[in-house]
Amino acid sequence: MKAEKSLSPGRVTIGGAPEGFDATVLSGLAQRSASPVLHVVRDAARLEAMRAALAFFAPQIPVMAFPAWDCLPYDRISPAAEIS
Repeated sequence: MKAEKSLSPGRVTIGGAPEGFDATVLSGLAQRSASPVLHVVRDAARLEAMRAALAFFAPQIPVMAFPAWDCLPYDRISPAAEIS
């Protein structure tokens, strides 16, 4: 697992954490952070797995999920109004 501090204060970038362990790392960061934590998952299945893991490791942390767009980048159509 690789964790590095970026140029912005308070920003941490983590890569290479195995699935399952990433939830413990994320919950630890969220519990120590005074500001919101953003975590981007690759698909809806991974979102649900992360939600379940965070509910187990840190049930006091609120999790907000934003739906994926229903169109591809550079598509000629816009995402649905509910998603935007």
